[in-house]
Amino acid sequence: MPRRACDAAGAHKQVASTGIPARRRRMKWQWLVAPGSAIYLVPLVLLAGAAVVLRDRSATRAVLRWWAAVAGVCLLVAASKIAFYGWGTGVRAWDLTCFSGHTALSLAVWPVVLMLLAPQDRPGWRATAALAGTAFAGLIGYSRIPLGAHPVSEVIAGLLLGGLGAALGLRAMWRRSLHGTFLPAVVFAIGVSVVLPPDRVVAFSSEKWFKKIGTAPAGTERPYSRKKWRLVTVTTTSRGLHM
Repeated sequence: MPRRACDAAGAHKQVASTGIPARRRRMKWQWLVAPGSAIYLVPLVLLAGAAVVLRDRSATRAVLRWWAAVAGVCLLVAASKIAFYGWGTGVRAWDLTCFSGHTALSLAVWPVVLMLLAPQDRPGWRATAALAGTAFAGLIGYSRIPLGAHPVSEVIAGLLLGGLGAALGLRAMWRRSLHGTFLPAVVFAIGVSVVLPPDRVVAFSSEKWFKKIGTAPAGTERPYSRKKWRLVTVTTTSRGLHM
């Protein structure tokens, strides 16, 4: 059977089995790209922290601790990706090359931001908001798998790293809340990141910068490829089975 005919038959089979074309299924998960992107979450963290400080100047140290936790998550994600692209680091047995950045940053940010929207004198509401943020971040993390951005292992690694960031952030900000004047601005920023159509998401590929930064100190002309890196795993396993 000609290749085009095979492709058409495969596409028809996918539609018949699910009732939804594969491209449309992928587009559903694309809506979760923006809420997990650093280009939206970092400004959101800065805006929310500034609003808290304007409400209470004594909250400055708490906000700085939260910002430090988020910055630490970002740096560890970047370091893991730079190390892979430059030196091919990772755990082949787990198909793990780096932390999922969307997963880690989402989990470090959304529980704290949603918790800050709840009144200070309503601990039950604040806990519920934090749990909602955790669930939303988990959904963003899961979306990276059907989108083909990360395997399960890298999403789990991102959840562990982001969970640590969330714990530090919630501990620092638990007794803080947003200034009423800035509440609409923060809610608007959240709405933009969630509602923005996927085809209008601002394109900012940090991966190309990680590749450039990684290859420079490693002295390699080309960054490591995930596809080739995984192929080595398959080849090694195959050889072991035939020995």
